[in-house]
Amino acid sequence: MKEDKGARWFELECVPKEYIFPKEYRPQNLDSPVCDSIPVISLAKSKAENGHSQPVEEILKASQELGFFQVINHGIPEKTVTDAMNVLKEFFDMQAKDTTTVTVPHKKGYIYTNSTYFAKDGVHLWRENVKHPCHPLEECIHLWPASPTRYQEVIAAYMVEIQKLSTRILEMICEGLGLEQGYFKDTSEVQFLSSNFYPPCPDPSLTLGLLPHIDPSLITILYQGGSTGLQVMKDGQWVNVGAIPNAFVVNIGNQLEVCLVLIFHISFLSTKTFKMAIQLKCCI
Repeated sequence: MKEDKGARWFELECVPKEYIFPKEYRPQNLDSPVCDSIPVISLAKSKAENGHSQPVEEILKASQELGFFQVINHGIPEKTVTDAMNVLKEFFDMQAKDTTTVTVPHKKGYIYTNSTYFAKDGVHLWRENVKHPCHPLEECIHLWPASPTRYQEVIAAYMVEIQKLSTRILEMICEGLGLEQGYFKDTSEVQFLSSNFYPPCPDPSLTLGLLPHIDPSLITILYQGGSTGLQVMKDGQWVNVGAIPNAFVVNIGNQLEVCLVLIFHISFLSTKTFKMAIQLKCCI
């Protein structure tokens, strides 16, 4: 069969050997049903018995037991999210014209990487990625991709809403823990947007779009865009996370876990009255 020179790198009938991971690294439990114990939390306000809002109690419980949950009724307009997804699709479609492009960060302010850029033991990830800083927003926008022409405007609007959501969630955690509002404000100054394009794969059981990892941030806000394939570690097993329409996935990161460990350690040493430790587990 002749090679189609106009086809994109993923438009193939079988997975090339340079994308096939050894068995020990391949995805697990792909055929398992979606895990129904991943909390889905509505951020619509309602009061709990102790005076906190209901979302505060649910977020603390989810953070303690799993460190991972989804939020709905979050207030981000669906059009803002849809516009962002569409402009990112346009961006990745444009990169198909030059599949060797890797943008150097100090020259452009963003990094685009194609599927051949990264390799673990000679094996490539089945994805493309664009990453750029978003804080301070007004100083970063002009460093983002200039094409599509709508990119900077649309993604800036999206990031404004994401910033509101992340701040709201951190403030809820502060409220639930009895911390002063804004406690985490000065520790969350560096914020990035990392957008992954996971194209169709002839056999997803052989390859990976992203390696198993721990997020180093305070929290990560993830929009799946209807894509399946996200997994988290629960009780020593990889479980499948459902892609709920217009929901955001929230992952408690390493920085927040460390902050809370220090908070509770100091509280215990100084007051001797702390009776219950809350452990925030990072998703791996």
